Amino acid sequence: MIQIQDELHKKLIDYCISTLPYEACGFITGTVISQTIEAISMIPSKNHASNPRHHFEMSPHDIIPVLVNPKTKVIGIFHSHPTAPPAPSEADIATLWHTFPTYWIVSLQNPFKPELQIYQIKKAPQTSIHKLSFVIGQ
Repeated sequence: MIQIQDELHKKLIDYCISTLPYEACGFITGTVISQTIEAISMIPSKNHASNPRHHFEMSPHDIIPVLVNPKTKVIGIFHSHPTAPPAPSEADIATLWHTFPTYWIVSLQNPFKPELQIYQIKKAPQTSIHKLSFVIGQ
């Protein structure tokens, strides 16, 4: 189960909307205790993809400081789909981002009703995608 604070959910959606028509991307930080993940904050990253309307790519200049900071516990990666549902695309699955515990996708297909889905993607021995349960505001 993933617990998301109301404020974080709002901040995530607002940030993704602010980057339209491009994909937003960044990290989700928090804690993991037993089977419960608590999402606490987000760290936005600039999208450096050559086609940011349909892909996202983070710069090592954005990634490295987050990953080497001992005070930061990255529990997931997020990005938005400006015109597609909140499901991992083939391009999403082909990246190495599956190595993070959670993979968050915000669909802005209907910008008046953004939709968040969270996944766990595993690639060994074969690719499997699991939709994870989450609660907002608990």
